[in-house]
Amino acid sequence: DLWAAVPGSERDARALGAKNSLAIVMRRQNELEGAKALFEAVVEGYEALYVGEDPSTLAAKGNLANVMMYQGDLVGARGLHEAVAEAKARRLGPRHVETLTTKHNLANVMCKQGDLPGARAVYEAVAEARTQQLGPRHADTLRTKGNLGNVLLPMAQAAEQNGERGEAAGLYCAAADAYEPKYGKESEYVAQCRAKARELSA
Repeated sequence: DLWAAVPGSERDARALGAKNSLAIVMRRQNELEGAKALFEAVVEGYEALYVGEDPSTLAAKGNLANVMMYQGDLVGARGLHEAVAEAKARRLGPRHVETLTTKHNLANVMCKQGDLPGARAVYEAVAEARTQQLGPRHADTLRTKGNLGNVLLPMAQAAEQNGERGEAAGLYCAAADAYEPKYGKESEYVAQCRAKARELSA
């Protein structure tokens, strides 16, 4: 442990920040077990150092939740993201960029769980807020809209298979609307969704 020999290092913000940075690198290198252990230590250290819902603590918890998702612990990741999103909304506001990032990550977990209606609702709220806060062409806005399209498309396909033509047509149209800002009006994603919507509406 890089900081184990430094007296009081667990309560030192700079040491914890360095540990957090190292854990991020480990996560990117797919060293998930090591990253999780380090993020857990960082969270524990920040909670000892700061009182209440400190931004550094919340950020570390969000990083930990992401690792849990990559490891397949979707229930744990969802619960932690929900707690962080609620805390950020209280401290920073429900439409703050950091709050929206956590909500976007929460929707990612919900999608992996197969909770497509829940993920859709969160992605739609984040897309609307990011459009207003960051602009319609910002990378974060487009990322959320692309993910929204990825949720709407299988929902449309399922509705079509169930013979729900009107519902499917509306979902295909919504998917096209979500994809278009990211991929462009002439993209294959958008063209196919628009074609399906027309076919099912005929």
